[in-house]
Amino acid sequence: MASEQSFPNQISLVGDEANVYEAIATLEYLGRPVGTADLIAATGLDEAVVRECLKSLTDRDVLKKREEDGHAAYEPAYRGWSAAPEQATGWRQ
Repeated sequence: MASEQSFPNQISLVGDEANVYEAIATLEYLGRPVGTADLIAATGLDEAVVRECLKSLTDRDVLKKREEDGHAAYEPAYRGWSAAPEQATGWRQ
């Protein structure tokens, strides 16, 4: 008999995508939006590689993209954790 319990889809990230995702999760702990320049600096990856990873991750709904002061900012689409203890849903201003 099949279980009726639903399980969330697992997110599989490897290589550069994993580095970009982890950098976003780490940087947003500081309580501010995470943009492309932040990710380039944090990961040491080429800008084109970071942009390709961001596009892939947002297209697959792993990340959310939004505009913050005229710049793109990224955050995890799903979280079972808090980015900072006082911020249950990640960074907000």
